[in-house]
Amino acid sequence: MFIKRLFPNRWARIAAWTGAAVAWGTTALAVQAATQTTTDAAEEPPPPPPPTTVAEVTTTTMAPVPEPPERGLVVVRYTPVPPPPPEVIVRTVTVQAQPTPSSGGGGGGSSAPPPPPPPTKSKGS
Repeated sequence: MFIKRLFPNRWARIAAWTGAAVAWGTTALAVQAATQTTTDAAEEPPPPPPPTTVAEVTTTTMAPVPEPPERGLVVVRYTPVPPPPPEVIVRTVTVQAQPTPSSGGGGGGSSAPPPPPPPTKSKGS
């Protein structure tokens, strides 16, 4: 079914675009290789590395785990660090009363909305 949709002119277009893509990629690689060889030839040899100096460092490290004895058990004691004291958070909220609307303004006169109705309790089934 798929082959029926690929007419000869469509095959030709696919082949042409594939050939163009391969030629473009080959040209890009050739230009890159030519540019790299000319820059490599133009560069001077790298300077010799600086002389190395040897510094003696003596460190002592402790074993991460105690050495096991010939016979018996190794007892490792763990003493936890006490937790830090709780942080005290102080939050100060200042509430300012809203001014009452002046009369004659045509709006409601109440400053607070009515409380919501109490929730209704459903009876069990």
